[in-house]
Amino acid sequence: MHLILETFLNPIFPVFAIMLVGIIFAKRGLFDVSAAQAINKFVFYVAVPGLLFSLLSSAPFGQVDYQVLVLYFLAELFVFTMGFAVAKLFFNCSKGESILLGMASSFVNHVFFILPIATILYGEQAVIPITAIIVIDTTVIFAGTIIGLEFASHRGESRLQVARSFIRNPVLMAIAVGLAVNILGLDVHAGIETFTAFAGRAAAPAALFSLGIILAGTRIFHADFPALAVSVLKIFVHPFLAWLLISRLGHIDQIWIDPAILVAAGPCGAMPFVLAMQYKIKAESIGLAIIYSTVASLLTLSSIA
Repeated sequence: MHLILETFLNPIFPVFAIMLVGIIFAKRGLFDVSAAQAINKFVFYVAVPGLLFSLLSSAPFGQVDYQVLVLYFLAELFVFTMGFAVAKLFFNCSKGESILLGMASSFVNHVFFILPIATILYGEQAVIPITAIIVIDTTVIFAGTIIGLEFASHRGESRLQVARSFIRNPVLMAIAVGLAVNILGLDVHAGIETFTAFAGRAAAPAALFSLGIILAGTRIFHADFPALAVSVLKIFVHPFLAWLLISRLGHIDQIWIDPAILVAAGPCGAMPFVLAMQYKIKAESIGLAIIYSTVASLLTLSSIA
């Protein structure tokens, strides 16, 4: 019980509290929607590219258990598809919003939420499994979602114009360059490493603070059914399916199983909201899904811990 309380008090609740501070400050009139949009632009153009380059350029690919990654990705892909289908078919959401609700169903706030918890629970040995999952999420789920949104937002344009939009996208470029640096074994100047790591640390808190500002103007305590459906998929279906696949198939070391299940049980990450703001897609249900799943995870993650 003491460990559960301590895990709740640090780091679970402090991360959630950043969003609460954004809501409180917006309610007091210190920040408005235009401020949230400006913060979100910083996140999209500076902080997230820095974070992704820093992670991908130094990811330990040689120490990865790829069987775990494949099984985790299969669970994630299934939940993503379910989230998209539910949003599109049952709630008649737009294609862009459905894509992002699907992403929210499977994409976790792992860097600033799950990783500190896992390190407390399992020690430094949890860093490599979670970093490996972050790489999969970044290069496949995150990049794939952005590509889908780019195609949707440039409908009717030529392939060359769409290709140019990819090149101009800072997140896709950071992913491509980070992977190239890692795979080719290129040396990165210490100054670049410091800049990208320093900028990257601002990504999650800034995104959550911006989310709080936006949600201050919405009715948080009402039943948003797309958000509720996504939260159920994220908090219950995703970890159960990941557990079913990872722990029942193959012979996998427990030091990989435990962190993977903890990641799957985490709340919706803030990146779908960042993309919704960037691509001018309705963000209310996405934001509420982050709140619902985060509140639920305050209990479920503390229990798992």
